[in-house]
Amino acid sequence: MLQTGLLRRATSVKDFTIRQLSSKRFKVVATGATLFSVSYALLPSDRKKDVKCIVGSSIRFARSIRIGVTISMDYLIGPIIGYTDSEIHQRSADRLVHGCMQNGGIYIKVGQGLAAVNHILPKEYIETLSALQDKCLTQKKSEVDEIFLQEFGKKPEEMLREIESEPVAAASLAQVYKAVTLDGDKVAIKVQYMNLQDRFISDLKGIVYLLKAITYVHPKFDLHWIFAEIIDRLHLELDFENEGRNSEQCAKDLKKFKYAYVPKVYWNLSTKRILVTEWIDGVKITDVKGIKDQGLNLADVDKKLITLMGEQIFHTGFVHADPHPGNVFVRKGKDKKAEIVLLDHGLYENMSENTRHILCNFWESLVLRNDVSLQALASDLNVDDYVLLAEMLTQAPYKISFTSPSGNMTLDEYMQKRAQERFDKISTALKSMPKTMMLVIR
Repeated sequence: MLQTGLLRRATSVKDFTIRQLSSKRFKVVATGATLFSVSYALLPSDRKKDVKCIVGSSIRFARSIRIGVTISMDYLIGPIIGYTDSEIHQRSADRLVHGCMQNGGIYIKVGQGLAAVNHILPKEYIETLSALQDKCLTQKKSEVDEIFLQEFGKKPEEMLREIESEPVAAASLAQVYKAVTLDGDKVAIKVQYMNLQDRFISDLKGIVYLLKAITYVHPKFDLHWIFAEIIDRLHLELDFENEGRNSEQCAKDLKKFKYAYVPKVYWNLSTKRILVTEWIDGVKITDVKGIKDQGLNLADVDKKLITLMGEQIFHTGFVHADPHPGNVFVRKGKDKKAEIVLLDHGLYENMSENTRHILCNFWESLVLRNDVSLQALASDLNVDDYVLLAEMLTQAPYKISFTSPSGNMTLDEYMQKRAQERFDKISTALKSMPKTMMLVIR
């Protein structure tokens, strides 16, 4: 009985101590939160913006760390408890997309860059991350009004006849609204996300640190160099005036092709964070039904797109670096045939004449099956294995004819399997070749 009584008393004292500590902890947290709220409220508006930026970046970084650790543990433990590689790839890709969507901005841009490395990543990553091309966060109309006030000192309604309340498209760095100018022209207004410029540096540092950590933990999957290229060019994409200049240069370069079109820029309504261009009615180049419904010929569309890309890669050297389906529209031209409309000119590459010349000769030797020439030209591009380079460019076997080992494997699946088996070689080749070659291979 005495022991029981002592035990009850000890338990009672323990419970009281825990409650007391919990109460004290709650008071400390509550007091801290109150002091922070009061201090924040008393800050001038510019300092409030700095605090929000720091807190937001910290939250995004912590979220990324959590996702990174979860993915790493899944790859370490998953195979032991019976999960297949495909299941782990899919879970990891889903986590990445969810994290990028939550973090927004630059994180989405990096996710899109990862999706573009389709020569070495498992199909689960490529297919899942490709959703980031179309599924991006949207900002409130009040934030759009605030950006207009910061850039022009006026709300959009004061500068335009009308503007739709909901965006027609949302990208990684901005969203697009349909509007009508005071002169009655239909336009697309690209508005950068609020505070994106402010959070750029802090988010960038966080992403670089994460990439280095991933490389340290998983040396085989060193993709830091790929993202370094993306990150180096991001500041240019944040300058919409630069995008406007790029679009005008593109239009000038492709002027001789009557079926090529680049939307006009309205410079009087554009700034570094707002870009206004003429509105385009068309369909994505991957929308087969939409193209056919216009009575257009698919082979004609393919030929025209290849010709335009070839003109940039082999002749002008000023190359659109992000020609995904959402940036290439098709519509019926004045001649009733397909017209190719190039959108989103924020990112361009300048290919040197020497690189263009080598690449041109490489393709010629590839068609002629001149192995001696291919080896020499591959060396000029700092790639030792010319067969590997040939297969990276054509996405098809070079030395052997394709025969599915299992009888039901597609060519794409076969090439992806080969790519994963040669991950290290492909990664080394991509790192060694001129930076602009990454664009061509994409």
